[in-house]
Amino acid sequence: GIVVAVGGKNFNEKFQPGDTAVFVGQGAYGEYVRVPASRCAKIPSSVVSKKATPTELTALRISALTALVALTRTCPVKKGDVVLVTACCGGTGHFASQIAKNAGASKVIGTVGSTQKVQTAKNLGCIDRVVDLSKESLGDVLQSEFPQGIDVCYEGVGGKLLKAICDNLSASGRVLIVGSISQYPHNSDDNKEPHGVPGIPDDIMADVFRSGKTIDLDSNRKIIGNVWGDLFQSGEMGIYRDRVFELYNNGNLKVLLDPENEFYGVDSVCDAVDHMLNRKSVGKVTVTISK
Repeated sequence: GIVVAVGGKNFNEKFQPGDTAVFVGQGAYGEYVRVPASRCAKIPSSVVSKKATPTELTALRISALTALVALTRTCPVKKGDVVLVTACCGGTGHFASQIAKNAGASKVIGTVGSTQKVQTAKNLGCIDRVVDLSKESLGDVLQSEFPQGIDVCYEGVGGKLLKAICDNLSASGRVLIVGSISQYPHNSDDNKEPHGVPGIPDDIMADVFRSGKTIDLDSNRKIIGNVWGDLFQSGEMGIYRDRVFELYNNGNLKVLLDPENEFYGVDSVCDAVDHMLNRKSVGKVTVTISK
């Protein structure tokens, strides 16, 4: 949003009225919000001049930053790695696919849940193999086409996909858990798909993701629940945040937004959340509070 006023006991001269800034915290579903300066990031003038939209800036600050930290700091993709991104047309998956390729991955595999999303995934220009889960088995594809195994997986779906991933990890392979939409509360208990991976808690979200645990598998393979690592304690957040905007400004990172489903006003928030959870969304789902 746009800074309209600054001041207070801990006044920060970095911000001035008229600046463009993004923040993560409570109050985003309002036309105005009072936010500590420490929780805000000023958007570089070069990005502002590129006329990035508020929705693009929001997606970059949250979802692209998550992918960048996960794949270049917590579990750095190395040149020649085979990387799998589940939900590669999703809000963070489409960023992860681009970042993995930019980092030197020899192959980027992306899954989509419907045929309608296949072309969208291909249009990202960085995915070597799109797996249409409505027609193909991920496990079969990995075994036949990538027998050497997956080196890094950016995983946000869960359920039986997680089992297929773990069965096809390379030695020392890593799975970065960024969510598990198959386990989210909107699913009824009957529709919550078990992952079936021996030795791993049934509730991935509660016992691995939110708790930030790392689970050791055999052959030095790991499932990592905390994709941020020690970033918040390191003081390096600004480095990676600036890097995200630099990649975007240089044309090395595209923002994918759902062109057919735009949401405006506070009244549309529930509709936007429902759309995000129905697994039909493309890219980052956002709400424009006011035009």
